[in-house]
Formats: sequence, structure tokens, C-alpha cells
Amino acid sequence: PEMSILENIVLGNSGSKALVDYSGAEKKVNEYLKRFNMKASAGDKIKSLSVGERQKIEIIKALYFDARILILDEPTAVLTPQESDELFAIIEDLKAEKRSIVFISHKLREVVVVGDRVTVMRKGRVVNTDWMRGDFTESDIAAAMIGKQDFGLVTNSNHAIDAASPVLEIKNLWYFDPRGIAKLRDLTLTVRKGEILGIGGVEGNGQSELTHSIIGMLKPDHGQIIVNGKDITRAKVSERRKAGVGYVSEDRMTEGLVLNGTIEDNVIAGNEYSPDFSDKLILNKKKIRSYCQKLVEDYDIKGITEGKFVKMLSGGNMQKIILAREIDRQPALLVASQPTRGLDIGAINFVRDLLLREKEKGLAIILISADLEELMSLSDRMLILYEGSISGEITDIANTTEQEIGLMMGGFAHEVR
Repeated sequence: PEMSILENIVLGNSGSKALVDYSGAEKKVNEYLKRFNMKASAGDKIKSLSVGERQKIEIIKALYFDARILILDEPTAVLTPQESDELFAIIEDLKAEKRSIVFISHKLREVVVVGDRVTVMRKGRVVNTDWMRGDFTESDIAAAMIGKQDFGLVTNSNHAIDAASPVLEIKNLWYFDPRGIAKLRDLTLTVRKGEILGIGGVEGNGQSELTHSIIGMLKPDHGQIIVNGKDITRAKVSERRKAGVGYVSEDRMTEGLVLNGTIEDNVIAGNEYSPDFSDKLILNKKKIRSYCQKLVEDYDIKGITEGKFVKMLSGGNMQKIILAREIDRQPALLVASQPTRGLDIGAINFVRDLLLREKEKGLAIILISADLEELMSLSDRMLILYEGSISGEITDIANTTEQEIGLMMGGFAHEVR
């Protein structure tokens, strides 16, 4: 992260030459950045990029060295629909250049659009013979993936909220990054009890800065953050959690979990001083194991054995551990960033159903997702971010099209629906 885009791309791949031709490499990298419609330049540091932009750099890295075989594992997990379509066009160009591509995705539309041949795996086994393009539908793929015909993604059917009970109030929030660039611009929003507020926008338009400001990983330069009437703008992370803020991070591997820890380590993280788990400075292993077993059963966490590190679990079970830890604390507000990223249909529905059940109990939820279908299916109301400010508010989601939302994502629409 501390090195530039250029350095990351050529790192360890200078070929037979003792010195890298940085001038020629920079020109080539900038050409790829332009091809991928990225505003960044070769000299920008990786840490300044959004998760979606970093994903693009990984693809550029493979292309830079003229890879003939590309394995793309969930390449669109952090991309918007428009960015995904751009990637699909690039894939078609690569195919025309006689490159071979293995495209791994849980998103059914993508498989239908991209795949010349499709193979479905379930529980480590191939469950269908190769399907050729035109011989299968999204329903066929879904049925093969989950092993049954009657499937469907869980959606929000109850949009009633307690309008009189604001849980989170953000007033005139500004945040400037270390370069002095405004990442949040005079942002004002409210989330009420029993409401799912969806936050949409192209990756890198302030979503991460918003979540990190709420949970305390960033300190805003101006404005207020209020939870249940208490100003937490300058509060520590631990104080915010005590005030009722829960958090599902966009990257469970780096922010959400201690990968070399057990499930016991992870489910009590941030709560280890609770009398439920410790007596002064001594952890009560018996109580922790009992609590852990309860969460395993309540949240249907699979693959747990004594002493097993969470890094050995599937993505879906990792995410269940995070959700169990955050929701079982009974927070007033849950900030859920990309909660179904990289999960299969079964795990996606588990997460969706869990969020909706907690909403019914009165939990206020901020849902941040690069998956527009997910936002439209789960949100009671949506806000679209563009360059750190709100470019549109959508209250009548059912009668709003993806195209209209796409315009807001591009900063072209500022009306409130």
C-alpha cells in the first residue's frame, strides 16, 4: 500500500534486466489506467485507491506482463454495474487477442454474459456438465449452485419505519484526506429506528470515509455525528461501540477478523473486558466456549473445530462470525459495508434475511454496497454519493430505474425522489 501503482505492477517482475525501465513502464501503465477509465496515475500510492480501484490494478498487473491465461476470481465484487460492463468489454478484447480466461463469479448475470462455457461447483464438486453459451439460464445456474429449483434472493417487503426515532444523525460532515482533498463534503443524513438506509455510488466517492468516520477510524474536520442523542464525533472507537454502534467492514480479511485467531478470539474481540468473559484480567475460557457454541448454533456457522483458525473457513462462515459478534451485542446502529461481497447465493440470502429480521426488531442499518440490485432490494431509502456529497435521495425505490440511479452515481442528477 505504501508503494505506487507503477512499483506494485513491476515489483519482482523486472525480467532479465538489472534495472527497471521506469520511464517506459510508466507510459505503459498510464495507458492501461486510461483504458480502464481510472483517474489515477502511475505514481499514485496504492493506499490512496479504493478497493474497487485496487481490483482494477490487479487486472492491469496481469495484462502488463502479457499473461496468456487470466484467472479472474470474483473480479467485479467491488465494481458498480457500469464498471463491470467496462470489464466485460475488456474481456471480449482479450478473447479476441486469443487469451484464455477463467472467470469465477457468484453473480449469475455475469456468468451468462461472459461465459462461453460454464461449469458449476457445489461443495467442492462439479455438479453439471459443461454448458455452452445459449444452453443455460440464470435459473439453471442457481438451481445447480444451491441444489434445488425453488430459489430466490431475499428482498425487503416491509418498508415501515419509526419516523419519530432518529438513531443516527450526521450534520454537515467534512473530511479532508492527507493531501487536502475533500472526501466528504457537507454531508447530512439521518437513519431511523427500524430503517435500512442504502448508500450507493461508484466506489471511491466517500463511502469508506463515511463508514470510518461513523465508527471512529477517521476524525472528521467539521460537522457532528450523533447516536441516540449523544455526540460521538470525537469519541474513541470503544466509546462508540458502548454507545451502540456495530460495524461489518467491507474487507473481512483485513478489518473484520483476526485470521490467525480462533472463533473464540474473534467473537469476543472488543468485548473481552466484559464480566461475561473475564474476571479482571483473566479470561473465563469456559464462559467464552459456551457463548461461542451458542453463536455457532444461532448463526449456523459451519466448519468449526476446537483450535481451528478462522482463516481456514469459507468466506460465508467468516462473514457469519462477524455478523454474530456485531449483532449479538444488540447495537442500536449497524454500519454494514459490502456485507455479501464474495458470498454464494445461500450465504447471501442468510445475510439478507438476518439484516431484515434485525430491522424488524428496530435496528437502524446503514447498508453500503457496490451491488445495486442488493441496495434496491433491501433498502427502505437510498442516498447516492458522488465526490463525497449526496447527489440524490430515493424514497420510491420500486419506481426508480437502475439507469436513473446510474446518472446520480455519475453526478448528473441531483433531484430528490
